[in-house]
Amino acid sequence: MSSCNNKVTKRRVVLLFLASLSVYIYLCINNFDGIKSSAVYKVVDVKLQSLKMEFFPWRGIKQEQTTPLPTTIRVVKIHSNSDKEQLQKYRTRILKKESVPLLTLFTTWNYNLEKDLVHNITVYNWMSLNPFVIPVVFTNDSDVAADCSRKGWKVLPVLITAAEGVPVLKYMYRDVMEKYNTTLYAYSNADILFTDSLPDSLVQIITNTSLDLTQPALMVGKRTNVENVTSDEGSAWYNITKIAKDRGTLFNGWAEDYFITTRSFPWHDIAEVVIGRRAYDNWLVFYSRKMKYSVIDITRTVLAVHQTTKAGNSEGHSHKNKDYNHNLLVKMYKIIRYHLGVIECIEKYTQYEYGIVSIKNRNYQKGCEAG
Repeated sequence: MSSCNNKVTKRRVVLLFLASLSVYIYLCINNFDGIKSSAVYKVVDVKLQSLKMEFFPWRGIKQEQTTPLPTTIRVVKIHSNSDKEQLQKYRTRILKKESVPLLTLFTTWNYNLEKDLVHNITVYNWMSLNPFVIPVVFTNDSDVAADCSRKGWKVLPVLITAAEGVPVLKYMYRDVMEKYNTTLYAYSNADILFTDSLPDSLVQIITNTSLDLTQPALMVGKRTNVENVTSDEGSAWYNITKIAKDRGTLFNGWAEDYFITTRSFPWHDIAEVVIGRRAYDNWLVFYSRKMKYSVIDITRTVLAVHQTTKAGNSEGHSHKNKDYNHNLLVKMYKIIRYHLGVIECIEKYTQYEYGIVSIKNRNYQKGCEAG
């Protein structure tokens, strides 16, 4: 008798599940205004969730995020109270000179009328990251040097160039490390904007994870392209986040526009590649992976907005001497496997979990072996 009752009960549950599912699908397909706030929708949704947990209990277990990033991205940053306190304490220690600043962030440019607005927005944006970040511009242009210095930036001369006057990357790292004492050092293209997600993510990586700062580490990420950024849009972190969400497009993993490293990163061993020309970014990531340094993709926790102008999103491919880096690297290494230096091949990535940044291991990607 009890066996019979059990069968009837199961049959009723299945029928109820199917009926609820039908109503749910109907509502979703029709997508009426305000339907998700209606009482009918809420009752059906709650019932479906409870039935799903009854029949498929493992569906409620949080799985590691392994799906590809969407074409647009917003860094989801839900601060916990402890997270806010941690950031504030770090800020206080820096201001009291009880701790060194978090990051020396440097770039380079000479005056360019077409890029004047872009550079002005970048100057303001990077200064907004004070006191966590020391912004530095490498330039031999006296007007750029005077303007940046007046607005609070540090200025250093470009001492070593190649490819008819383009700065060599490794020597800029050498010079900022000799001049400024910070926990991390980073080169970024001059058209990249950041938000508070940068210091927040880096502080948490330093304090909450097992990353060894005494060992070579490299952190990179994808950028989000936004066309025609205005001064108002670039004036606040909230606005930058909004335009990235509303009209930004996440670029492909071949383009890496910033490189955050520990002081222990062996720049003296790095080839004399120049910035702003193709190939150096993918080679640098591949080389670091091959050398077994800690390489981390921080796309999911650091928003980097590229101010796209009429020059487009592949500007480095149109410059004079665009193949300088490639030709140099081929002479040194014969065969360069650039595809092993794309973002998708990096073994580790950061992610927010309940307001806390953690470092995750990416699932194996076929064709990404760097050995």
